Order: sequence, then C-alpha cells, then structure tokens
Amino acid sequence: MTTLNQEFDRLAQSVNQTLSIHQQQLQLQQAQIKSLTQLLHSCRNSSGLDAHCLSAMERLTTLLDRHQHENERICGLLDSTLIQAKDARDLTINPSGELATTLKLELAELAQRLGVDRLKLSTASHTLKLWSKMMTAHPDPDGYQWQVPSSKRGLGFYHQTRLQIVGTKTVSLTTGSPLN
Repeated sequence: MTTLNQEFDRLAQSVNQTLSIHQQQLQLQQAQIKSLTQLLHSCRNSSGLDAHCLSAMERLTTLLDRHQHENERICGLLDSTLIQAKDARDLTINPSGELATTLKLELAELAQRLGVDRLKLSTASHTLKLWSKMMTAHPDPDGYQWQVPSSKRGLGFYHQTRLQIVGTKTVSLTTGSPLN
C-alpha cells in the first residue's frame, strides 16, 4: 500500500469516527429534548400555573421543537455524509471529466449481472466494436458503463473467469443525498 493510500485511509477513519461521535451526541440530544418536551406538555395541563409561566413554557416548547427539527436535519446530513465517506474510495473521474463511482467485477460476475452468456461476453471483450454492441444490447440495471478490458493477459481460463472489468457511473455529491 502506498503512503498516499495509507494517509487516505487514516483520514477517512478519522472523519468517519468524528462524524459517528457527532451523530451519537445529536441522537442523545434528541432523546433528551423529546423527554423534556413531554414533561413540559404534561406540566402545562396541571392547575395552579399563572399565564406568565404558561407563556414561558410555550416559548420553551417551541424552541425545543425547532432545535429537534434542526437536529433531525443534521442527523440526516450526517447519515448521507457517512455513506458518502464510505463510498469515497470508489470515486474517480470518468473520461468526460465528471465525478463517478466505480465498481470492479470479474467477467463471470458481470455476465450474470447483465444476464448474458459468459463466453459471449468474453468473446466481445476482445474487440471494441463487439463490446459496444454487447453493452448497448444489455445495459447495466444500475446505470454503470462497463469499460472494455484493457488487459489481454492469458486468453484462456484467466480471461474467461478472473478478468476484472471496471464500470463507472456518474454521481453528484449534493447535500443530503447518498452516492448510490
């Protein structure tokens, strides 16, 4: 593993740990806010409280509700950020210059995924024209674009079963949406 990969892994673990801790703290705050709001609602119904006290309790309940909604929004963003952080190592730039996620499959796995015969897919992988026809006739269900295998190592058993094929799918990192 290169130094860059080690540094990337260390950074990813650190970010993931920090986000997880923050998410746990927000979830704890949400539980406390919910309990406090329930307590305030039950106290409001008891007799003997003057109008000023009821008004202060109403303002506090409103602030707690607003804070809880903000916490829920932040937890949602943290969830999607954790998903994106998990998938970050699979990100690349596709030939069009767009951000894309990658998926590597062996030839047999790709054939099964696309619902085609493994031998036909293996044959198609030898030429760009046949590969393009095969990919047009059998598009990926998740929208991945499968690249022609660049390695022609061993045209025998290895090529038919162990050859890794890379697929890319354009993604956009928008706030609040996961990669997949």
